[in-house]
Amino acid sequence: MKEWNDDQWREFFDRHTPRPRHDRWFTRRVMNRLPRKRWSLEAKISLVVLVLILLICTVLCIAFAHELTANPCWSCSGIWVMYGALTTACILFAAQVTSFFRSIYDAF
Repeated sequence: MKEWNDDQWREFFDRHTPRPRHDRWFTRRVMNRLPRKRWSLEAKISLVVLVLILLICTVLCIAFAHELTANPCWSCSGIWVMYGALTTACILFAAQVTSFFRSIYDAF
């Protein structure tokens, strides 16, 4: 079998790739009159998880601030455990926000 160059591959794929149909019925006017997609179950679950993680972040932030004001000891293990939990919750919040916006984008 001989080697093909780029032009031969391009010609081969042009011949064997189906052409996209351009339906004249689905114009922009028709597409704008169609009802909008509703939120999927995934988007609703993602919103609930987002709100729960936001509440957890808020509670942890308040607890961390209270712990720092009551006991400003940076060598105590309680401060570092609270700081790690707050950091983890904030990272989960950022990941969930990304997932939520992606599911909203897919819904519309």
